[in-house]
Amino acid sequence: MFKLELPLKDVMVTQPFGANYVDFYKRLGLKGHNGIDFMAKVGCPVLAAHDGIVTRAGVDGTGGIAVELITTNRGAGYKTIYYHLEKVLVKNGDWLKAGQELGLADNTGKYTTGSHLHFGLKEIDDGATINKSNGYRGAVNPAQYLKKDWWRSAAYHRYGRRQVWIAEWKMRFKNAWLHKYRIARGRFPMPDTEETNALVYGGWDVEALENIAMLHNWRHLKKSEYKSGSRVFSKHK
Repeated sequence: MFKLELPLKDVMVTQPFGANYVDFYKRLGLKGHNGIDFMAKVGCPVLAAHDGIVTRAGVDGTGGIAVELITTNRGAGYKTIYYHLEKVLVKNGDWLKAGQELGLADNTGKYTTGSHLHFGLKEIDDGATINKSNGYRGAVNPAQYLKKDWWRSAAYHRYGRRQVWIAEWKMRFKNAWLHKYRIARGRFPMPDTEETNALVYGGWDVEALENIAMLHNWRHLKKSEYKSGSRVFSKHK
């Protein structure tokens, strides 16, 4: 089965496929949003979601500066679309590997209110989009081809680390620690999976988890990464 990699290192969906806020997309002749929008600061590296051939690397019009990547130009395949870029780092005809940087995020083009990545997927045949009358100009929901729980934070996924037996002991201790800390301040929620993993696998402390200004940092970065200068939704050092 065809699989997609995530086009960004940090993942936060700002608009899912099919959304149609205040009938905006109906005015454009669409049933709804024909891609997934991801949070991305200006200059954030955008990654190829699969191996393939670059068929567009430049200005697209409403999509601003864009890259289009196809799996094959012969027979059935797929095309991914990366809109609103600041610049492209590839050229037409280039062969890319999944995970390779193809551009930098921005806010170019029309119908966009802030820096982000519009990520689209279309089915193709001999390089041409099929099912153009499906209400989304041939686009299909990329989510069905992404890994399980793809939309969750790095903390939820233990920052890519495997679970080990000693972490189970730390988990019980640190959960109790965080719960006690909250009770002392008149708050009673038990730690959830993200918070637990941030303490055990991310090296974060209770104070960081309780600081709303640090929310995105501990959800996406280990404490060591943050201290080394990495920041979320932007270029990682």
